[in-house]
Amino acid sequence: MIEIKNLCKRYGDIEAVNGVDLSVESGEIFCLLGSNGAGKTTIIKILIGLLEPTSGTALINGKNIREDVKSKTLFGYLPEQPHLYERLTGREFLDIMGTLKGVKKSRLEREIDRWSEELELERRLDSETGAYSKGMKQKILFINAILHDPPNLVLDEPTVGLDPRFSQHMKKKISDFSKDGKAVLMTTHITSVAEDVADTVGIIDKGRLLTRGSPESLKEETGTETLEKAFVEVIDRERRNP
Repeated sequence: MIEIKNLCKRYGDIEAVNGVDLSVESGEIFCLLGSNGAGKTTIIKILIGLLEPTSGTALINGKNIREDVKSKTLFGYLPEQPHLYERLTGREFLDIMGTLKGVKKSRLEREIDRWSEELELERRLDSETGAYSKGMKQKILFINAILHDPPNLVLDEPTVGLDPRFSQHMKKKISDFSKDGKAVLMTTHITSVAEDVADTVGIIDKGRLLTRGSPESLKEETGTETLEKAFVEVIDRERRNP
């Protein structure tokens, strides 16, 4: 379970995150939908312990990640920007990361082979990651996020850099993980991605969570036919009536 309570992050006079509350239950996909710069990635970085909040709390299975390093095994994280150690091969990177997460060697090898084949990386797995495309790096980091079978997934723009075929595959896997009981918090600025996979969508703008609900309920609330139109209506309504 993922819980965020009255979360705030300020940089001087700039409020990057302003009083955000949300929770993600086991088996739920919660999608933070917002434009670039809306505060989505800041929330994610606080949740996983990369940033300290100005106030409020962010918990995974009741644990504050900054206070309990061992609790980092409770989630898998896919960052928006796919940075890797470029002199390592994909296999070496995954082997090191899986070992650090406590995955047994025999299982680790099976999981690396299984997922690299499923994501069509097996022919490049023993090449240095510095020669990978952005999409290939994204796939390696996705495998890294799920190697230890965590109960929670935190995915920052998971379809960015993927071609349409693998974007569709990624969305299916995210849905499969929620059916297996994982709590999934993901961000996107692509309304079609949110509409395809999310149980709950939270529309965020200028660091504030403006509304939340299922894609269908948000369309009904705004009297629109698509989540894209609902998103635009919510943002425009907020800016007309700040």
